[in-house]
Amino acid sequence: MKAFYTSLTVLSSTKVRLSTPVRSPSPIYSILPSPYRPTSNMVSSVRFLTTSDTHGAWPYSSSNPAPKVDVLLHCGDLTQVGGLPSFKRAIEDIKSVDAELKLVIAGNHDLELDESWVRENMPEDMADHLACVTFMKEQKIHGIHYLDEGTHTFTLQDGRQFSVYASPYTPEFNGYAFAYGKEEDRFNIGANSAAAGVDIVMTHGPPLFPVNQEYDLDVGQDGTHCGCEKLANAVQRVKPRLHCFGHLHEGRGAMRVGWTDNAQSGTKVASMKWIEDEGAIITVERDSAGSESLLVNAAMHGPGRGWLVDLIL
Repeated sequence: MKAFYTSLTVLSSTKVRLSTPVRSPSPIYSILPSPYRPTSNMVSSVRFLTTSDTHGAWPYSSSNPAPKVDVLLHCGDLTQVGGLPSFKRAIEDIKSVDAELKLVIAGNHDLELDESWVRENMPEDMADHLACVTFMKEQKIHGIHYLDEGTHTFTLQDGRQFSVYASPYTPEFNGYAFAYGKEEDRFNIGANSAAAGVDIVMTHGPPLFPVNQEYDLDVGQDGTHCGCEKLANAVQRVKPRLHCFGHLHEGRGAMRVGWTDNAQSGTKVASMKWIEDEGAIITVERDSAGSESLLVNAAMHGPGRGWLVDLIL
């Protein structure tokens, strides 16, 4: 048991390569399509399906399957209150998505995945914690990666590569799991803070931009802003190309956030533009890196399903 908990120590950086790409001779490019072109101006993209807060209610079915994508991102709350049978059902749903790679983080409702929460609230159920975490980690053989907090790099089979900063933590709320206090800043301070240059920030909770009245991706049932300003500071600092999250179901939506840099005041929000929830593919252009971020609250709420995002590399 001691050895297991030692193995749960969070690593700040993980690199995963699914397989070594096979290099074909140059004439093949005139015969078969490829995401790469044999020129100096190579253009490719990665298609993501982002979702969150499914709570055991998968939004797709055999008659209405999820769209085929390169990568599935699930931003937590796979279950209502945890439990190994619930995690197993959630993984079966995730397996049904036609995607080479599937990335999953926990949410505050996924109780048994948080060792600290179990030790404090259900110490008699540490065996359940062990079983749940072990099960989630074992899904890597199915292309499903359960991510610890920190920065991870992934390479698809054909060589396309991207980096992800992941964190399941949210501000303390009603005694749920993966919580942090008001004064804690885990996103900007410490070994597992969000790293500059990361392509995607993937958190369970939303950021809070208090000075921008247009922003409401973090509102609760009563319209109150419940996001984290420290997370917003990290997003402002890192300027990822995509930040996906959930947690606040009523805040479901997507916005393009423009950044401006000033020598005196640093990075500030220059603009915020809503994107309609119509199921269309949202494109994140390569030349927008550093000047614009796409923010997506992918929580399941109402008739909406996952958000499709094309990240141009």
